[in-house]
Amino acid sequence: MGCLPGEPPGQTVLVSPFPPDSAYIHVYDLQDQPVGTEPAARRRDDQRRVVAMSTADDGDTLPGIPNVGKADLDAMVENERPDPREELADVEADTDLGVSMAEDAQRVARGELSGDEYWEKYDEAAAAEFGEAYRETPNPAVDAGDQTVSTETAESLSCAVGSMDTVSAESAQIDGEGGGESDGGIGAGDEKWGMVIDLQKCVGCDSCTVACKSENRTPPGVSYNVVMEEEHGEFPNVTRTNVPRPCMQCDNPPCVQVCPVSATYKMDDGVVNIDYDRCIGCRYCNIACPYGARYFDFGENYDDEVDEAGEITSPEYGVDRGPREEGKSPIGNIRKCSFCTHRLERGEEPACVETCVGDARNMGDLENPDSDVARMADSSRAFQLKEDEGTDPNVYYLK
Repeated sequence: MGCLPGEPPGQTVLVSPFPPDSAYIHVYDLQDQPVGTEPAARRRDDQRRVVAMSTADDGDTLPGIPNVGKADLDAMVENERPDPREELADVEADTDLGVSMAEDAQRVARGELSGDEYWEKYDEAAAAEFGEAYRETPNPAVDAGDQTVSTETAESLSCAVGSMDTVSAESAQIDGEGGGESDGGIGAGDEKWGMVIDLQKCVGCDSCTVACKSENRTPPGVSYNVVMEEEHGEFPNVTRTNVPRPCMQCDNPPCVQVCPVSATYKMDDGVVNIDYDRCIGCRYCNIACPYGARYFDFGENYDDEVDEAGEITSPEYGVDRGPREEGKSPIGNIRKCSFCTHRLERGEEPACVETCVGDARNMGDLENPDSDVARMADSSRAFQLKEDEGTDPNVYYLK
């Protein structure tokens, strides 16, 4: 069902393709109740001016929304991922080691390998490859159920004994010194932040992408929010699938598992953080992410397009790092969407949510059953991308 140009308020019209010789077309109200018929010829010109509508007959797909299955959406995500060996081709870290660690980190998320087995397998190689940077950091284990590296195993490894909770607590205290307003520092709130994106409302305008780049001052080649697009059919019967893709803020993130220096970790509020001061830029997390949601900051800028573009940076994760300078974080680091943590700490919505013209994005506390996002995430329309990966994203989509 859908409104055609000039449609009287309160009415919609069935605009699924009808036979060329159809004489009449049925008209329905907003509650899908029939209100009458009218000559189809009157509608044909209007129908040619709107996007071709879905021919799905399952009753769940709105006009203009392609009847695309989850496997197709997952394939769109997979196409966004970088080629692992190309991504690591120009880094000093060992490519073969990175590819192997990334693949096994994904196995840990899927429950095919335990955290203990993972680091018993890679401890010696990681120590040899990263030296003191590896040995001086707490063990990079996923703190989620049986995926946590046990104390017994941690004590046998080359890296320091400790969990990601230790890293999170240390970083929260450091970040909190500058902000001072939130108890426990950045990411230490009681909420578990989640996002719900309604694919039937996304119009593919890319306002979220632009708002994100403006808010986070990301350089060329770094876009925390992208809208994946795919066309279906042939003119004039064409539909388009729009799938916004931020960081999924996974509960079982392979990026956390693979990081040899504990630079990326889960905060108490559900957001996956990156400690730029700890990150060594090995990019292993880039190829471990099943969603292609991580980027490397090569130090490029928009100075040719915008005067003094790098003079002002965003206080990501609550840390104001001042103007961009070569050799200074986040240049040379991995970057990604943080749900605009600095805005959440001020009680504001992420920039992409605030600017969404179709009201497709929703942000809130997934653990509050009375919140809109919790109800939407629990609805029959809700699903997660790449559910078979076992990552359990905190970003849900409505089909």
